[in-house]
Amino acid sequence: MGTSDLTINQFGTASGTKSTGSKTVTTNTATTDEAKTASATKGLGDNFQTFLTMLTTQMKNQDPLKPMDTNDMTKQLVEFANVEQNIGTNSRLDKLLKLQGASTASTNLAYLNRTVAFEGDAFQYTQGMTQAPLAYELDTAAKSVRVDILDSQGRTVRSMKGDTAAGTKHVVNWDFKDDNGNAVQPGAYRLNIAPVSPQKDGTVKATTYTFGSVSGIGNDKNGETALTINGNEVPLSKITTVY
Repeated sequence: MGTSDLTINQFGTASGTKSTGSKTVTTNTATTDEAKTASATKGLGDNFQTFLTMLTTQMKNQDPLKPMDTNDMTKQLVEFANVEQNIGTNSRLDKLLKLQGASTASTNLAYLNRTVAFEGDAFQYTQGMTQAPLAYELDTAAKSVRVDILDSQGRTVRSMKGDTAAGTKHVVNWDFKDDNGNAVQPGAYRLNIAPVSPQKDGTVKATTYTFGSVSGIGNDKNGETALTINGNEVPLSKITTVY
């Protein structure tokens, strides 16, 4: 007479063995991975049918003086039911995530070709531009602040006096001219903030905000939605303003 031993492991996979004489047949359900949900459900069903067949056979041939333990039978039935519910739940969650992802991707398309402000320091100046949405914040008040505009070679083309208050986003008004009053050439520039602390050995942290046009949308290495701005990937969480 055959015997059965079916268990559930910590990964939500049902497995078991069926012995008939000297031959042993091992059955396993597939994992609950999204791509294998259907296979997992089928594997669970096959195992359950095998379990019921073997259980019925055992009950028919059991020793009346030593009946099988009903607690073990009930426990295994409950385990089968839990695994089935988990597979169904995972399948529905996968569908919800797909729908959410499609909705998010559709919404993010609205950023294409838009000018946005974000946390960063590099920006692109183009001919005819009338404003540069540049700004900065200080974590603590400063004694003085110097605002520098650097070109692609790291050379300072313009230095200005900045606001010193903390906790406020200070707008940098640059007229696209150098320190001599000459109009600068279109190209890549960078915003640099140099605060001086009121304390002799103190430091003041500055956070800069720059701008750019969105040319692409994708995901960064962490899986977060990222916008391609000036050839660089900028996480959506760093976007502060859309113009």
